[in-house]
Amino acid sequence: MNPMQQRIYYAGARDIRVRAARRFGKTDGVAGPQAGRVVQSMPRGVGVWCGNSNRQLLARTAPATLAAMQRFWGFQEGRHYWWGKPPAKLGIPSPIIAPKDWSKCITFYNGWVWHLVSLETRGSANSLTVNYILIDEARFIKKEKFDSEVKPTLSGVTHPFGDPAFSESNPYYKGTLYISDAGLSTRESWMEKEELRLDEEIEDGEYKGRTYRSLQNDLDAYAERVIFYNRLLRRAKKEGHSVHVVEPEKRDVIIALAEQIKQKQGKFRILGAMGYSKSALEMLVNYHLIDPNDAELLLDYEFLITPEEHFEMTIIRQSKEYQDKIRSMRCSSFAYYEASTLDNIDLLGVEYIASMKRTLPPLIFALSILNLKKVKSNDGFYSLLDIENIHGYTPELPESVIDKTIRRKTASTIVGGQAINCEYESPDFDVLQGIKDCSLDGDLFDDDELYIALDYNANINWIVTGKIGETESGRECLYTLSSMFVKNERKLEALMRDWCKYYAPHRKRNKTVTYFYDATAKFRAYASEQQKDFKDIVIEQLQNNGWIVNAVDMGTPMEHQAKFQDINEGLSEAGRLSVRFNEENNQDLIVAMEHAGVSVGMGGFKKDKGGEKLPETETDPLELRTDGTDAWDSLYLGCLYWRSPMGYMTGVTL
Repeated sequence: MNPMQQRIYYAGARDIRVRAARRFGKTDGVAGPQAGRVVQSMPRGVGVWCGNSNRQLLARTAPATLAAMQRFWGFQEGRHYWWGKPPAKLGIPSPIIAPKDWSKCITFYNGWVWHLVSLETRGSANSLTVNYILIDEARFIKKEKFDSEVKPTLSGVTHPFGDPAFSESNPYYKGTLYISDAGLSTRESWMEKEELRLDEEIEDGEYKGRTYRSLQNDLDAYAERVIFYNRLLRRAKKEGHSVHVVEPEKRDVIIALAEQIKQKQGKFRILGAMGYSKSALEMLVNYHLIDPNDAELLLDYEFLITPEEHFEMTIIRQSKEYQDKIRSMRCSSFAYYEASTLDNIDLLGVEYIASMKRTLPPLIFALSILNLKKVKSNDGFYSLLDIENIHGYTPELPESVIDKTIRRKTASTIVGGQAINCEYESPDFDVLQGIKDCSLDGDLFDDDELYIALDYNANINWIVTGKIGETESGRECLYTLSSMFVKNERKLEALMRDWCKYYAPHRKRNKTVTYFYDATAKFRAYASEQQKDFKDIVIEQLQNNGWIVNAVDMGTPMEHQAKFQDINEGLSEAGRLSVRFNEENNQDLIVAMEHAGVSVGMGGFKKDKGGEKLPETETDPLELRTDGTDAWDSLYLGCLYWRSPMGYMTGVTL
């Protein structure tokens, strides 16, 4: 564990918020250790792993957290935990409140159960009463929905025989852990606001009147002392040294003398080529250059502690009264931590950070690696876009995909000194994690026809994909299924290869794709590797991969003011065609739309595209500019005016 992970672990607050950058080790060093700690603290208890979708939970959260628990605690599938209800022959204790549906549960050896709760599955948290809530990738969570549907479940299971582990005296009872990296879109930034809670005053109990920040400071100070003494003792044992208790003045003298010997100053030049070692010190004793009583202290000069530090270490390690005090503080605490990838540099190495700076888009490096915050512009071309409450959705993972990954596995345990083995079924998380195509998209069905539009540039090329469906109220709607881009040396051909590979499973069921393009697609060279019009490259790539292409020429691009009116009518639900976005597959596009501004000139207002030709900077990467939004505009207007049937103009099928 890196120092920040250790601080979070040893401070051990009841409610923990961690906003940390990529590769800090959020799952490995925070979620895994904490999840195992909770499991062991409340046998037969119940907790929730909450995610925005089953796709997130099954393809990312569950496999990563279970792997982290195995590395930290040694938990092994089939011996310490099982998917669903464990085989009866194993004699695993039943949870105090048994699940009504075991199909989305992970059960542990002591009867503890983690429920996997997806916010996109209606009623998935209904009737649950839990002892702990853990959220990984919290920035994707719809906060209001979580607060209304999942948070109320944390009323705490009580033990039938009054086990104190199921009471307020256990710092993990009714606890929470939310982990996230920096949010790009407006909705994803809710974790940053959690920091404001630190300055709230505790309303009751032993620490009434104190702020959560002051309590966290005390727990962090305790954690730092634990880390210091643990590191001291581990290093002494590893390197074959002993820890000595000496007065502060004596320690200063010994350390100063050790430095003189290492530097071979004055009389210690006699050491010549000898290094700082036990034999060198014995030689100095023989020559009466150092006191024999100091030789051992000089050998262990890095492991000297004062009587006060020894007393503190003893209290921390042995005093029940002191540990009760720490436990009491933990039970009343809320803690918020921010960390960058640099906090994990000892494990990752400097070269990793340098590599990420070279290869990541500058803003993503700033947000994902350095954990900086992005500020949203309040003026926008898409002023009515409301991802959180209206226009955003996260589809569920198709059950058919989960069913295809089910494998029979062997569970084993020891009962009455006898080894018991039996089979059980579990999803293969490795298979789910390896799927990188539209098979995981729960919003794409066999008979759906795909619609696409692109934007073409020298440094970045975009493709946006949609389908036509209906909203819950029955309004016709453009569902934006995905958006992709390629940058710099990767050109239009590479983008189309990526798209064809991603949608290859759907092509086997429906080969038709409608391609909307306008006059900007009738250019060549700067966005391509070939001397062909952009539209011809797109059509050729699609046909070569087995698609039937309905190519629709929309002519001259629409004026910005008319475009603005049509799009915002759609966003307001007042136009002919409503709008929805798959949030997981359109993260960069959504951010770009939220930050697309408006400029006003002699010809009226228009989308502010002034930044498109500027050099890429740390706060202005290519993918978060307006290029991708132009591709989406073409898709929306194509579906609004140029789509068939309904009497709209059609294109040429190729």
